Amino acid sequence: MPDILTPFITAGLLVLSGVFSGLNIGLMMARPDDLRRKAQHGDEIAARVYRYRKDGYYLIFCILLGNVGVNTAMSILLGNITNGVVGGIVATLLITLFGEILPQAIFSQRGYRLTRYFFWLLDIIYVLFWPLARPVSRLLGRWLGREGPALYSHNELEQIIREHAAHADSTVDYDEGRIATGALRFSKKRVADIATPRRHVYCVNRDDQLDAALLSQIKRAGHSRIPVCHDGVVVGLLYLKDIVGRTLPLPISRVSRDKVHHIDARSGLDTALSRFIQTHSHLFVVTDQRGKQVGIITLEDVIEQIINQQIEDEFDIAAKTQ
Repeated sequence: MPDILTPFITAGLLVLSGVFSGLNIGLMMARPDDLRRKAQHGDEIAARVYRYRKDGYYLIFCILLGNVGVNTAMSILLGNITNGVVGGIVATLLITLFGEILPQAIFSQRGYRLTRYFFWLLDIIYVLFWPLARPVSRLLGRWLGREGPALYSHNELEQIIREHAAHADSTVDYDEGRIATGALRFSKKRVADIATPRRHVYCVNRDDQLDAALLSQIKRAGHSRIPVCHDGVVVGLLYLKDIVGRTLPLPISRVSRDKVHHIDARSGLDTALSRFIQTHSHLFVVTDQRGKQVGIITLEDVIEQIINQQIEDEFDIAAKTQ
C-alpha cells in the first residue's frame, strides 16, 4: 500500500470509529417504547430508528463489532508507519479523543436524530454481521430478557411533566402541565383530605321557616345546595332552584329534599368521583369509620383537585367583595 494513502485511510478509519461510537450512545439512549410512541404520532425518523433499536442486542453487537474492527485496522496501519509502541500510543490517543469522547458528546446532545445520516451504514453492518449477530442476540435475549417499557412512579411522572412544561421548546403549556399534575395526585388523595369539616358547614334547620331574612343569609353563603340539619345531623338538602318563585315564608321541611348520599372519609377521590357520576349528585355527607357525620364534599371540590386550581364562581367573587 503506498505510504501516501496511509494517512487518508487512517483518517477515514478514525471517522468511522467516531461514527460507530456516536451511533452506540445515540441509539442506545433512545428507548424502544419512546421511539414507538413517536412513530405512532408520525415521526418518520423515530419509525426508522425503531427498526434498528427494537432488538437492542443485535444493534449493539453490530456496532461494537464494527467499531472493534475499525480500531484494530487503524492500530495496525499506524504500527506499520511508526514504531510499534509509538503507533499504539498515537492510536490510543486518536481513538480516545476523536473516536470516543468527541462523537459521543455530539450524539448524546443530538440524540437519535443524528443517526438518520448513517442509516446506510447501519444497513451494511446489519447484513454483514448477520451470521454472528443473530445467534448472539437470541442467546442474550434468553439469558437477560428483552427490554421492557420504562415505568415511572407518580412522583417521577409529576417531575417529568413539570420539567417538560417549563422547557421553552415544550408543546405542553402551563395549564396542561398543571392539570396533568393534578390528575396524577388525584388518586393518592382521600375524601378526608379535602372535605369541609362539619363545624365549617353552613346549614339550615329543618324545623325553621324559610323567610326573606333566611333567604338573604343563604344567598350570602354562596351555595346552590344547602345541607338541612336536624339535631346536628344532615337529613336533607335545600336547593335554591326549588324555592325560586315560591311565596315566602315556607317551612324548610316542605321544600327540602330528603335524599342524602354518604361517603366514607377513607375513600379515595377517584371513588368519590365515580360515586358522583353514578348518583348524579353534587354533594355527599362524609362519615367516619363509625358512621358519624364529619363533613361534606362536593363535586366542585373533586374537580378542583383534578385541574389543580380553585374554581371561582359568581358567589366566590361576591364573597370576596363583601
